Amino acid sequence: MSASSKESIKMKVFPKGQVVIPIALRKKYHIEIGDQIDVISSRDGILLKPVPKEYKENSLTRQLFGVFVKYAHQKPKITKRDTIRATETEFLKGWSK
Repeated sequence: MSASSKESIKMKVFPKGQVVIPIALRKKYHIEIGDQIDVISSRDGILLKPVPKEYKENSLTRQLFGVFVKYAHQKPKITKRDTIRATETEFLKGWSK
């Protein structure tokens, strides 16, 4: 399918209600991973409309998601070994009670 095609494409709905947007359409409408999509009910069906990028940057969810990001950049990156060690430590604490 070309990005300018107006033909219908049949897509499968997955168990969590997810539908894959074909790559040609994602490229045409500049939809990237993590972008927000407006889902609008209309007389003809369901309209999926990309939320403008400037809205994404100013949304409350986006602001809260990154509230500690400036502090996180100053900390060393957590490794898989750090995660395993912390998990084991907390697990063992539960056994000693």
